[in-house]
Amino acid sequence: MDKTEAPKANDDSGQREASQYWGYLIRNDKCGTDKFDRLLRGIATVISTTFEPYDSSDLTPSQLAAFYRAVGGDYDVLFKETPPSTISFIYRSLGAFHSLQPAPDDDGYKAPCIPALKAKGFVTWQTIQLLLGPEEHVPLIQKAVELYDVRDPKTGELFPKVLPKECFPDRPDDAMEEWYQGVADRLQREAEMEAAEKQEPTRVRVEVHDRGPRTSSETSDYERHGAATYFSDPLYRRTRTRPGYARHFSKQ
Repeated sequence: MDKTEAPKANDDSGQREASQYWGYLIRNDKCGTDKFDRLLRGIATVISTTFEPYDSSDLTPSQLAAFYRAVGGDYDVLFKETPPSTISFIYRSLGAFHSLQPAPDDDGYKAPCIPALKAKGFVTWQTIQLLLGPEEHVPLIQKAVELYDVRDPKTGELFPKVLPKECFPDRPDDAMEEWYQGVADRLQREAEMEAAEKQEPTRVRVEVHDRGPRTSSETSDYERHGAATYFSDPLYRRTRTRPGYARHFSKQ
């Protein structure tokens, strides 16, 4: 064996060991394996302790934007440019557990309004994103494992730094893409119907002791429009105007 073959042999051996450790991380029911869930929970801990603000273990949009930037992605369109109420609407539509945190300028007299993913919610969110775009999200997870010391929340031990791409799907999940488009179409229809209803003249009977007419949320149609935009283009391929995600899998 010459000098050039030795490093390759070591790399191949490391890849085999890593593949045996991780296994295939997505189950047939589209959920992650227990090990993948623990990895994402470990990454959630890294995000909450690495990026400001540090006052909660729940992950705010600004923390998520900073994290994705750090690992080579770009979710600024969603996490920096989308209103908090719309982000919360998206999380609810996905079943991603989250809390509402005070805004940075909150003086204590305002209702919390910043949606922040709980660890369980981040697992749901990131698993769905990976199923939608493995060619973009697998490298982000690989980079996170490489850059940060991610600990297994069950054992406290560090996860290996090598995470082979073969542990993940190599193409988007058809059923997930179809479901996303269906949600986008439904939200768009509902938003248009609600906007049309608001334009129609209405008669409101006000009782003597009523404070005023009862109306639906004035932002619900706006939230639906924003959420429909996300669901129709969740990876922001059509709206991204600057270099975004890494387009190729790592050699790992």
